[in-house]
Amino acid sequence: MQVSDLIKKHLKDIRVNDIQLSRTGMFTLYAIDVSSFNRLLNEFTAILATNGQTSAKLYVPRSIQGIKDTDKIAFVKRVDLEIPEDRITVALKDVGLDITDVIRLKAKERNTPTLTIKVTFADAQNRNTFVQTGLQVDLMHFVAEVAKHNSKSVQCYVCLKYHDVAKYCKTKQQTCARCGDNYQVDKCKGTADTWKCCKCKGIHLATPNECPIYKEQEKRMLRAVQQYRTSSSQPTATPYNINSFADFPMLSSN
Repeated sequence: MQVSDLIKKHLKDIRVNDIQLSRTGMFTLYAIDVSSFNRLLNEFTAILATNGQTSAKLYVPRSIQGIKDTDKIAFVKRVDLEIPEDRITVALKDVGLDITDVIRLKAKERNTPTLTIKVTFADAQNRNTFVQTGLQVDLMHFVAEVAKHNSKSVQCYVCLKYHDVAKYCKTKQQTCARCGDNYQVDKCKGTADTWKCCKCKGIHLATPNECPIYKEQEKRMLRAVQQYRTSSSQPTATPYNINSFADFPMLSSN
C-alpha cells in the first residue's frame, strides 16, 4: 500500500492499472501509457528517496530497455580494415560526438573482422547527428545508418512459447511442434492433415511465421517500438551524399 499511496500523493495524474509484489520483494508497476511510464522512470526514484527509501531503484523491462539501447546505435559499412577502431573514436570525438563504444564486427563463421563498424552513442541525439553527417576519417567519408529494431518474437524450442528461452524454460517436457504432445518432433507419427499448433490450435506447425499468434506477437512488438523508442530517435534530415552534385555542387571556374 505504501507504493500506491506515494504514487497517488506525488504523481496524481499518472495512470497505473496494477502493482504486483513478487516473492523476492520486487514491485512491478504497470503503467497504462508511455507518458506515465516515463514519469515513473524519471521521477519516482527521487520520490522514494525523499520518503526514506534511499536504496530503492527502478528498472526498465529488458524488452523496453532494448528498444531504447537500439536508438543509440549506428553502423558504418565498407570501412577499410586498415582503419583501426581507435582512429575512428578520435575522429568522432574531434567533432564533438559523445560515444561510448566503437567496435568492428566479426564474421560468425571464422571470427574474422568485417568491413562494418558498430558505434554506440551516449544518447539518440548524438546518434542522429552522426547519421546525418556520416563518418569522416581524414579525407575518407563513410555513410552511417541507424540500427534497426528487432520485431521478431523469441520462441522457446522446448515449450514453443514466445518470450521464453530454453535456458530458463520451466517446462521439463519437450512440446512437439507438429501435434503439441509431449515428445520430440522427430518422434511424432502424425501426418500433415493432423498437425495442430499448440498455441492457436490451427492446422499447421507451431513454428512458422504464418501462425496468427506469431503475427499478433509481432504487431505487439512493433507497437512497443513505436511507443517506447526515444522521441528524438528518428533522424530529422536526410544525410548528405558525398557523391551528390546536389549536396556538393561543383565550384564555378570564375
